[in-house]
Amino acid sequence: MTRNFFSGGRRSAASTGSSNRLLAIAAALLASMLVVVSPASPAHAHTELSRTSPAARSTVSKAVTAVTLTFSGLIKKPGTTVVVTGPDKVSYSDADAQVLDKTITQKVKPLPVGAITVVWRTVSADGHTIKGSFTFTNRVAPPTPTAAPTPTAEPTPTVAPTTPPAASPAAVTNTDGGGSSPALWWAVILGAVLAVAVLGGLLLRRRRSTGV
Repeated sequence: MTRNFFSGGRRSAASTGSSNRLLAIAAALLASMLVVVSPASPAHAHTELSRTSPAARSTVSKAVTAVTLTFSGLIKKPGTTVVVTGPDKVSYSDADAQVLDKTITQKVKPLPVGAITVVWRTVSADGHTIKGSFTFTNRVAPPTPTAAPTPTAEPTPTVAPTTPPAASPAAVTNTDGGGSSPALWWAVILGAVLAVAVLGGLLLRRRRSTGV
């Protein structure tokens, strides 16, 4: 009877040892699986929005020229859109959004004062589409556009009346002898010849009548 008691004790101890070994093996296998799976988990995590500039629900007191969104993983440019609207529901996005690694940059036109809403959509490196929106408050008034100067009309050139040149006075013939013509000289000479002839004739007749 004593022999049976010791024999039963040895079998119970052997059974307990086997169970402990099985538990140890199972624990080791579980630990190995956790080690293998854990490094892979971040690779399968979905890309998320990490931060923005301006920050969501912030108030800005400097002029905003661009909105940036930074993500936890790489993103793709195809399928990426960023729409920035003001309180007037008008889009102030300027050109297409630019993508560099994990960051999206969207240039904006001068923003109005008030609540600004940013609605974005992009595609992560693993092909998943992610989207969202956020708001911030702008306190900087856009610059007032300066009015273009009114072009000054060029003065119409005035045409001066054409004054006809004054007629030159007609040449006056000097009759005082300063500018006698040749005909006048011939008349004087002929008159003198006739006077001499008449005078000679008278003298000759007088001599004959007196008998000289």
